[in-house]
Amino acid sequence: MTFEEIRQAIVGRMVSFTGIEQSRIDYPNQPQRFTPPESGLWCRLSIQHGTSFFTGVGDKPCTRRPGQIVVQCFAYLQSGTKGLNQLTDSLVEHFQYWSNGKLECWEASQIDIGSDASAGDTAGSGFYQINVSIRFVAD
Repeated sequence: MTFEEIRQAIVGRMVSFTGIEQSRIDYPNQPQRFTPPESGLWCRLSIQHGTSFFTGVGDKPCTRRPGQIVVQCFAYLQSGTKGLNQLTDSLVEHFQYWSNGKLECWEASQIDIGSDASAGDTAGSGFYQINVSIRFVAD
């Protein structure tokens, strides 16, 4: 698969996700600027490619393209983590072990980032963040 085919498949899968309104998802490098909603949860999708590797020779050399889908999930500070955990559980269920042609998603992990404000300092972004990271490989 080409990098563009990988992007199309992953974005298409995210577009089919019903666990949050599409207007609350920030997709990579869109023509219009994304503005986080004034309340509630929102997400940002990114695709992080790893180093491609040679896997064999048939009619021509074969290459695998590994990477990670990262969905950053945000809630306003002091709003609790229950909603974030429910959202990340839904994202794990949606992406984990999903495949589309030559693209395979593997296990998903939750990474609690927290807030960017240090203890007692509320000058940060005003958001609490939990990421979902899903490993993938494409042929």
